[in-house]
Amino acid sequence: VACSLGVGEGIVDLVESGDTMRAVGLHAIGEIMSSEAVLIANKSSTHKDLVKLITSRVEGSIIAKRYVMVEYNLDRENLPKAVAIASGMRSPTISQLEDGWVAVKVMVQNNEANTILDRLKDAGAHDIVVYDIMNSRR
Repeated sequence: VACSLGVGEGIVDLVESGDTMRAVGLHAIGEIMSSEAVLIANKSSTHKDLVKLITSRVEGSIIAKRYVMVEYNLDRENLPKAVAIASGMRSPTISQLEDGWVAVKVMVQNNEANTILDRLKDAGAHDIVVYDIMNSRR
């Protein structure tokens, strides 16, 4: 706001992607520094349960940003091919449908999702749906 009112020539802002900055017509002219958030816990803390809870929540948030959920239907005979393409973090969730079909739900890395969808379709998957994960726990 200060720049657009003519009372400032520049600002320093903490940004992750810069989308908000660009949305108001600003652009970065340089990077002062990059930073990261770090959780440090005292090994002899009396709040071990709280540290464990915070750690679990942070890990869940990081996983949710890195993965998407993929759901699809498949003829059971094609299941081994599909699982070889996308087996999930541990294994896919498989639900029996009628007439020899199964519904499959699996987490895949976000940056590989489109390639995996193409390969699943080639392996016989139908009704493929992808959605964001809001949070997760291991």
